[in-house]
Amino acid sequence: MAKRIKKVVVSTLIIVGEGACEKAFLSHLKQLFSNNTNQKVKVDSADGGSPYDIVNTTVKKTKHIAYDKKYILMDSDIVIDEKTKKLAKENNIHIIESIPLCLEGMLLDVLGQKIPSTSIQCKNILHPQLSGSPTDKDSYSSLFMKSLLENSNVASMKELVTVMKNQ
Repeated sequence: MAKRIKKVVVSTLIIVGEGACEKAFLSHLKQLFSNNTNQKVKVDSADGGSPYDIVNTTVKKTKHIAYDKKYILMDSDIVIDEKTKKLAKENNIHIIESIPLCLEGMLLDVLGQKIPSTSIQCKNILHPQLSGSPTDKDSYSSLFMKSLLENSNVASMKELVTVMKNQ
């Protein structure tokens, strides 16, 4: 009797972080949420720049690979202009903004902590709370456990978790 081969349809997702800290945090999310989702997840970094530079870098990184879903996680402290939004839309790239201000501001919000008024202040408050370098995915595991992230009411975090879970 011949064995039946069960074919699993797998979708592909690339999520590009603005810089090294975003890449590390997104890698932490991937580790927590992308198992058993029938989705192959690639986390990458645009290595900073203006919002346009970040979208343009993502376009270049995805030009020759047919990802089913393309996302960028970028700070919200610089307004995304219409030219940048148009480039993202033309390339089916969805932008998730870290609100308020930046990744660290969003993460402080998830923790229920007071959000300072600048991105640098957010970094200065969050980074010492991490268990290591903010560019190491394992540094986020002690503060940002699966249950905290799944139950967060922070809109950007809810969207990130949904994307990673392939829902």
